[in-house]
Amino acid sequence: MKLVFTGIQGCGKGTQAKLLQEKYGFQSTGMWDEFRKVVKSGSKLWEEIKAVIEAGYLVWDDLGAEVMRNAIEEAQGKENMIFDAFIRLPWNKEVFDSYLSDYKVVFFNLSEEKAKNRLLGRMFNPKNGNTFMAGTSHDPDTGEELIRRADDDEASILKRIEEYMTYTLPIVEKQRVEGKVIEINADQSIEAVFTELETKLWLIKDKDSCDFPVK
Repeated sequence: MKLVFTGIQGCGKGTQAKLLQEKYGFQSTGMWDEFRKVVKSGSKLWEEIKAVIEAGYLVWDDLGAEVMRNAIEEAQGKENMIFDAFIRLPWNKEVFDSYLSDYKVVFFNLSEEKAKNRLLGRMFNPKNGNTFMAGTSHDPDTGEELIRRADDDEASILKRIEEYMTYTLPIVEKQRVEGKVIEINADQSIEAVFTELETKLWLIKDKDSCDFPVK
């Protein structure tokens, strides 16, 4: 089962990916993870990609297409895989569909206002890139102290939400027409979101290729 997680910033898709990893052994990669690999590799792309990410913008096609292709090819032989925030722009969809057409999109639906409120209080572990909800002071896995992300000021948040509404949401609607979208109500507790996610994945699962338990 190949899943593409998408949704407005602050919808909690990273948390849900982690829960699927812990309970069912899914493997997960995000575009941020792949870009960090490029940064660490010292390749010629790393300076430009790093600058774009730190400025809070989406990486455009001439920088990101090769990164996407490498990540997809690396994941081809893995049974249960999550691609977090891989399809945010039209060219992302073109690249992804060219290399891996058999996938489902898990769309975590959350309003703009709720997303903004969540992001304004979000905390960040600079060492591993994990983010946490408002009120969390330390990473529960490592004990490390959390900080506010430099790009989580209101102006940057509104810019990212606008980009999502302008570019990503129309792609989700196209994928819905293609029969790929599994919609999840993200305006619930973490536990309730995960229960809905489990239920809907179980309903569309392929019993020959997915290790979800039979209910």
